[in-house]
Amino acid sequence: MTEVSTGKPPHYEVEYDDILAIKICNGLRPEIAKGTPECYIQLANKCMDANPSNRPNAYVIHENLSKWFRIVDCNVAEDKNELLILKAFKFADEIIPTLSTELPNYSKDKLTSKLLNFKNLNSVDSGIYDLSIDNYIN
Repeated sequence: MTEVSTGKPPHYEVEYDDILAIKICNGLRPEIAKGTPECYIQLANKCMDANPSNRPNAYVIHENLSKWFRIVDCNVAEDKNELLILKAFKFADEIIPTLSTELPNYSKDKLTSKLLNFKNLNSVDSGIYDLSIDNYIN
């Protein structure tokens, strides 16, 4: 969802390696572009929740996207909330052409998945792993 918002792959500016993986596990999330509608940001943030059971399923995502598409495509809002959604997406349509989607030159394998080896992962009560640099062994 962030790539749709920004026009760029998540974390494109850094190497896709074990350090990035650790940072993501510790809460790093990709940025969302300026002008992105708040309803879209909220859904994207839910999709990136550290706890997979808190993430929306495909049906919920589809329902939200379909609703927003209907509102914008038909240019009709049935209530105050839908009017806010319509205005937000129209504003985003004005901002999108001003955003740069140009990426720096980098190796084509940069965005390719790699096998990462983590040792000494310490489980904590929340079910999230402590992947601080101090606990990482190369």
